[in-house]
Amino acid sequence: MPRLGKTYPIKPLAMLFKRWLLCATVVFASYNPSGNSYFHWVRDAGEVSPLLAFTGVLLLIAALAIMRMAFLSLGYFGVTAALTCIVMMLALGAGLDLFELADVEITTYMLLFWATLVLAVGVSWSLYQGRISGERDILRTPP
Repeated sequence: MPRLGKTYPIKPLAMLFKRWLLCATVVFASYNPSGNSYFHWVRDAGEVSPLLAFTGVLLLIAALAIMRMAFLSLGYFGVTAALTCIVMMLALGAGLDLFELADVEITTYMLLFWATLVLAVGVSWSLYQGRISGERDILRTPP
């Protein structure tokens, strides 16, 4: 009979990378400045097709699920800290002349990249916290 409290070894970087890949897929499929996204598909479509509506519903469900998991895991303080980190990383990159804030395409890519990283950390955080503390249920109750 299996033990209920048995913990298996986790590979934190591999787990974070897989979740980042999932978040990046959903975010960049929804919108990216290259012109190959759901946003541009809807904008350029003449009429709403069943495939367009189905894809939109799937992207909406995936985005809401990821955002909800990240929010429940991080909480208000964590989300505020993550948003502050995003703004600070954009300011740092612009201050070090890595990119110009006036270049909207690069700034948008940087913003989307950091947003996906924050979502991935948010989705993974409850697993890390549960592993560190030994608790079973880490997610907070929704407001």
